[in-house]
Amino acid sequence: MTKMRTFAAAAVAAVSLALGAAATPASATTTRADCSTWNDNNTVGVYCADYPDATTFRAVARCNNGTTVHGPWQPVGKGVWSYAYCTSVGSSLMLGGYQTA
Repeated sequence: MTKMRTFAAAAVAAVSLALGAAATPASATTTRADCSTWNDNNTVGVYCADYPDATTFRAVARCNNGTTVHGPWQPVGKGVWSYAYCTSVGSSLMLGGYQTA
């Protein structure tokens, strides 16, 4: 099951937009992900040093023209970032986040 986490770009922090997030069932043990996110007006970057129950992650960007773009899948804990570029579809960033699998 792919899981999605989202964060708002600074210009649209009040906007709430689901990017197809999967519901995560509650468990008796709380685990925490160790993921870092970065964004500017056009790009979302994500790095996950640790993510329980996931082996890969990728950046996801919802662009102002309505298009969703994805960065490449990267392995958790290997020091590699994933970037999704709205400029690849001639737009700027509305909302960013990441998926895990």
